[in-house]
Amino acid sequence: MKFDRNSDVTKNVKIIEWMKKELILSVGDVFDLIFKGVKPLDEVLQDTLANIIMITYLLAKRLGISFSEIDYKIKEKIRIGIDQNHSVESWYGDFSNLKKHIENRE
Repeated sequence: MKFDRNSDVTKNVKIIEWMKKELILSVGDVFDLIFKGVKPLDEVLQDTLANIIMITYLLAKRLGISFSEIDYKIKEKIRIGIDQNHSVESWYGDFSNLKKHIENRE
């Protein structure tokens, strides 16, 4: 079987472009839902946020970054947010809560 490198590159470029578009559209959808006053328990909002997270992981993989590398970077950013007492942390404890969530997941 002959391997056509160009078609593999083309497929990769096409899927990356699709992921970029999907990510932008989903972010726009979140803004629109918030503008419309959607409730936090609304399934459409949850689905859209989950899509952003999923597409981000898949895009990273297409760009040569493993899922575990992304997880490591997220943990690193959480640690920095806690250490720097970011407003999200000092006002709500969100970084600490996310850190606990990730630790419990593992």
